[in-house]
Amino acid sequence: MTGIQTKESPFTPGRPVQPEYFIARVNEIKRLNRAIEQAASGRNENIFVTGERGIGKSSLVGFIRFLAEKEYNMVGAHCLLGGVRTLPELMRVVFQRLLQQCSDKTLFDSLRSIFGSFIKSVELFGVNVEFTDNPQQLQVLVDNFLPLMKSIYDKIEKAGKKGIILILDDLNGIADVPEFAEFLKSFVDELAIYQKLPLLMLLVGLSERREDMLKNQPSVARIFDVVNLPPMSEKESQEVFNGFFAKVKTAIEPKALSLMTNFSAGLPTLIHEIGDAVFWQDTDERIDGIDARHGITEAAQTVGRKYIGPQVSSVFRNKIYSSILTRLGKKLPIGATFKRQELLKENALEKEQKNLDNFLNKVKKLGIMEDAETRGEYKFVNPLYHLYVWYEAEKVKS
Repeated sequence: MTGIQTKESPFTPGRPVQPEYFIARVNEIKRLNRAIEQAASGRNENIFVTGERGIGKSSLVGFIRFLAEKEYNMVGAHCLLGGVRTLPELMRVVFQRLLQQCSDKTLFDSLRSIFGSFIKSVELFGVNVEFTDNPQQLQVLVDNFLPLMKSIYDKIEKAGKKGIILILDDLNGIADVPEFAEFLKSFVDELAIYQKLPLLMLLVGLSERREDMLKNQPSVARIFDVVNLPPMSEKESQEVFNGFFAKVKTAIEPKALSLMTNFSAGLPTLIHEIGDAVFWQDTDERIDGIDARHGITEAAQTVGRKYIGPQVSSVFRNKIYSSILTRLGKKLPIGATFKRQELLKENALEKEQKNLDNFLNKVKKLGIMEDAETRGEYKFVNPLYHLYVWYEAEKVKS
């Protein structure tokens, strides 16, 4: 039908934020921008970007790549490693993505000439580039990684580019592989001694992945500076909500903004889940308290189903654990912490008292709750998990 206007949410739950939509993280951007400047002037810079799940690591480095390419005339590749477990697989992803993400056709053809028989096919003007998956062939790329990177730089320098930004994201598969940490150390040390290569290398992952690498090669600590992303401040969270809704010409009432900010807990993942859910509740281009409450309720159910649904179900199947979790979900104010001793005193049944420590260990292991800052205190991992547990408790009760 003609004349129907469709809405499009500015929020992107479950996906990195597009660079043109990126808001906040001023301090981290300043630090990383300094690294871009150093690399563009001829130095090698190496940084490990870390933070908890949902904190916005991939969105931040995506923005940094955009900034390096647009403002500093660098060439970049954002490599999502996922299930990569070996160095040959790493080579395949890195060089394939470098070619796929090269938007200059002349430069693409020049870079492509470096790899020759390593490329199986090229389709759609270079958008779809497929490297060989032969481990023996790919090992040649491992053994010659530094000369290849130098050849790539020589090509891009002739095209007027200032350097390379290489992002290795999602290290879950390869961080604990000893050869990976050794490879990085050897590459950086060789680079420092023998070559000049304007390269900004960003590794992106949880702090546990960095610890895995340090166990295998302690020198990783000196090679990579660390940029740690904390939860956003209240002001930053409000800037994100206001900025994204402003893009679709929608105002937010103060009460609604406060509710959304409190429930997002400074986590970009939750900001986008809540923002998207609230966006679809709105009918008059003005977010009020009712829109916010309904959207938060829907976001809690969505987040719960995505991240802890099966885990919560397994807890509720145990009658004793279910009783404890139900009491917590219903009586504990959203976002509050609780003490083990207080829980024991709240008219708990003898079976609950005897099983409390087992319960706490289980919900922590499942990622539903975590230790609070004060010893002996616990809390839900985030407010939406708490709200989700409350709704699930209501369903069990009925």
